[in-house]
Amino acid sequence: MPHRKTSAESVPMIRSSVVNQVISAILASPNGSAFLRRAHGMKSTRADLYERIALARYLKLFEDAAMQADDPLLGARMGIASPPGEILGPIGFLVLTSPRLRIGLENLAYYISAWQDATEIAIHDHGDTTIWSYRILDPDLWPRRQDSEFTLTATCSMIRNCFGGGWAPLEVHFEHPRPREWQALQAMFRAPLRFDQPANALVIDRNDLDKPTQGANAGFAPFLRRHVEDMMAKETTEVKLSEQVRQLVARDLGRAPVSLPLLAAELGLPARTLQRYLADEGTSVRDIVKALKVQEAKALLKTSRRHIGAVSQAVGYSDPTAFWRAFKSWEGVSPATFQRTKHRKG
Repeated sequence: MPHRKTSAESVPMIRSSVVNQVISAILASPNGSAFLRRAHGMKSTRADLYERIALARYLKLFEDAAMQADDPLLGARMGIASPPGEILGPIGFLVLTSPRLRIGLENLAYYISAWQDATEIAIHDHGDTTIWSYRILDPDLWPRRQDSEFTLTATCSMIRNCFGGGWAPLEVHFEHPRPREWQALQAMFRAPLRFDQPANALVIDRNDLDKPTQGANAGFAPFLRRHVEDMMAKETTEVKLSEQVRQLVARDLGRAPVSLPLLAAELGLPARTLQRYLADEGTSVRDIVKALKVQEAKALLKTSRRHIGAVSQAVGYSDPTAFWRAFKSWEGVSPATFQRTKHRKG
């Protein structure tokens, strides 16, 4: 897959199609226009749907929009109400024109980088179920509840468009803590909800993924795919190998084994060659894994009250004691003390 330009100065970006709806929600709220100018330096929606703004700015806008509208479920309601496919432009319509849901969701996972940086969409089969997961890879981009609930309700809406309005996932997972409005949110999905999870996800009956969909105009799919690939080609170049490794480690940390041989195999390099190239960039797999473990552990401890054992598993430690020792060596305090201090300050 092509890689977007990456440098020390670059920041994750997102297209304006979703941003426009968020700005419209702020403008519709009391004193929304003044707030938008004062807090974000914006006057109106973006004219160009393909225009890119910083992902961090978009997430802050979305959280502010919910606050201004006095509606904690704003993101979820927008996802349910949005016309299927329009949010992601050609990528969304590529999903809707796919002959089977699996193909559509695989297209969404593959091409999401054309619409939104620093984001992973993954599909994993587990026995009779399939987990479709969505995760912004930078743990410092927080809070992001509105985006998470918007993305999952919008995706659920797209799937219902493929199968009919009666479809529902088996379970829905969210990375943020359970909100007070969880029952209303559960009613939108018509499925059990789980919170404080490693990623936002829809748990789907595996049989659903290979059923024929109600997708129309399937002949448009090759043209849509070509258009998205052209978009990606215009803005991509080779990134540093260390950044590629970091993205792979962030994807698998706490979910799958991470090692030099496995990373080298995925990148198509001999392990010694990968090791040497990383050394030339002043780092190593060990350094990258450690940095991500520190970053992820601190983010989880700051943003949730998750049990220390759950945090240790989320960052790749099967033994909570080993995690306790490692964290204290990083930060000089125990995980529990760090978590207690951060929540007290919040």
